[in-house]
Amino acid sequence: MNILLTSAGRRSYLIEYFKQAQEKRQGGLVFAANCYAGTSAMHVADKAFVTPPSHSDDYVPFLLDLCTEHNIGVICSLHDLDVFILSRHNKLFAQAGVSLIAPSETWGRICLDKFECHEVLQANGFNVPWASLSKDEVLSALESKTIECPIMLKARYGYGSGNLNKCQNPTELELLDTLMRNRIETSEWTKFLPKFNLSESILFQQAIEGDEYCIDIVNDLNGNYQVHLATQVHTMRAGETDDVTVVDPAIFGNFPRQLSKVTKHPGIWGIDVMHDGDVFRIIDINPRFTGDYPFHQIAGADIPSAILSWAEGTPINPEWLSSTSGTKGYKALLPT
Repeated sequence: MNILLTSAGRRSYLIEYFKQAQEKRQGGLVFAANCYAGTSAMHVADKAFVTPPSHSDDYVPFLLDLCTEHNIGVICSLHDLDVFILSRHNKLFAQAGVSLIAPSETWGRICLDKFECHEVLQANGFNVPWASLSKDEVLSALESKTIECPIMLKARYGYGSGNLNKCQNPTELELLDTLMRNRIETSEWTKFLPKFNLSESILFQQAIEGDEYCIDIVNDLNGNYQVHLATQVHTMRAGETDDVTVVDPAIFGNFPRQLSKVTKHPGIWGIDVMHDGDVFRIIDINPRFTGDYPFHQIAGADIPSAILSWAEGTPINPEWLSSTSGTKGYKALLPT
């Protein structure tokens, strides 16, 4: 059984992990797909395909034809916008006999819409920072000292840490608000996103000063909780986890399992969390492999092997679902 990783981009390490998993099980090939040919992941795959852009009407038919022609049984997307688009076509891939590692259409939309995600999490009892779509409400809350600076400004439908800014005072907030709205209005992707008013295109969120963590919640392909793994994130670079320590997942209590029951997602999701000295607050959900995962692979986990086994209906090795706490890692530049 072959697997296709879509919007593979620079995540060549995931291609390598899946190739190692295929070799261990004497399985199939690992394919990469991307709308640009020259990315690093395309060069290390067993075979690579240049696709139409994921927002194109030709994109899903193109993938379905690939699955038929190349005996692809699993598709796993590595990019937020691609996940959103594929999540709307779960039934088509299921009818074609392909295991699509993507959320339901509802959760595909929720994960892309940072404000709706905030509202859904809060309604389900999870801790989140104070947030609003209204600049006037933010300024009023600052004046009444309901919240305080710094404030994070995020594109409501942002991804990859694009259009992410921190402001230290109301004057800076006004300037960033104007700049970000102009960027959002002129973005080529805006027309492919769910409809929204430009006046509600920015999420204002109380910045949390404290330790940052990423929790990887792993479900089987039927959406049943299997495990959660976690890292403490020391530094980020260009939207990517750069320097981490693997931590004991037990410190988060039961909330990752509770979140799994709400999302019922297949595969692995990365949950960005801040500890404010009192509670863990969820600041973002990424419905895919995230940049912290390779540190778990280094520390002994093997989620690619688990995904392939679940897709094939064969037992998994429990060791694939654990990583060694205390493992420290960093990402190094490796010209190739």
